Amino acid sequence: MSNNIIPSIETLPLELLHRIFDNFNTETILFSILPVSRLFESSVNTYNRYDLNFHLISKSVFHVLCRLINPENVISLTLSNDYRTSNQIDLFISLFDLKQFTRLRSLTLLDINESQLNHILKHINLNTLTLFSFQVKEYDDGCIGTTTSHLLSPVISQPTLRRLEFGIRNDKVLNILWPTNCTIQHLTINDFIKLDDLCKILQYFPYLNTLIMKHVLMGEIKSFPSISFQQISSLTINQYHEKIDELESLLLLTPSLLHLKLIGGQEMPDGKRWEEFIHRNLSQLDKFEFYSTKLMKSGIQSSTDLESILSSFRTPFWIKHKKWFVNCAC
Repeated sequence: MSNNIIPSIETLPLELLHRIFDNFNTETILFSILPVSRLFESSVNTYNRYDLNFHLISKSVFHVLCRLINPENVISLTLSNDYRTSNQIDLFISLFDLKQFTRLRSLTLLDINESQLNHILKHINLNTLTLFSFQVKEYDDGCIGTTTSHLLSPVISQPTLRRLEFGIRNDKVLNILWPTNCTIQHLTINDFIKLDDLCKILQYFPYLNTLIMKHVLMGEIKSFPSISFQQISSLTINQYHEKIDELESLLLLTPSLLHLKLIGGQEMPDGKRWEEFIHRNLSQLDKFEFYSTKLMKSGIQSSTDLESILSSFRTPFWIKHKKWFVNCAC
């Protein structure tokens, strides 16, 4: 009679167990897996790829996680100060020595106060970051004008950083000392920015592929009147209210786009005009998305007007060549 060994997850190598843990969130690992057995407890304690996301988390769960987690095992950290998790960031700062977070690859700070942001930038290890995201909710009048900008500069200069997402006042952005050859490939600007200021920033991003913006305040490009940014292949504007002439002026700066996404718009879309513009200036464009909820305010009075607009997007260019299909849910 053979002695058959019944397979058990507890017989798996530690490395394989940790790979399995990669598919679970931190709460599941610490609250459901850790108590199962001593072996699992040991595996959980040596696991060093925790994604600690405190956004939309209850205060009681927050305290338990802070008690159980080893900061040296955290690679991703999200803190939030919104109305559902008010004062969370100050509380987190009081519970941890920020210098113990030595392996962070991703740091997200939501609705943070300027003074809190400055404290974190001064004390946490950011040398291994690949993603840095922050949204400033309140500004500290006591801060010296350029303090925040100067603290941000060395973070943005990190050679490991690939993705930067920020929401901060325009004047703070301009005071940042941008590195000459910034390694960032994905940039998200979650605040209003002037077109001329945007151009000043983008000159430092030779490796930038993806640009996502909340809203661009159009105007004259004073610093670099003939500049273009060939490196950008994907552009998203989440709140665009410009006239089509102004929008075209912006798109002329990014002639190598493969993907374009526009949300908003005050004017009636014109398929023929878009077709001609794309032919002349965006020949590589492969994916084009646009969404507008204000068509009825743009002069459309009847279903006949709407059909006339939609028909301009049903030429062979749209249907056969690009396979871009435009519809309206009215």
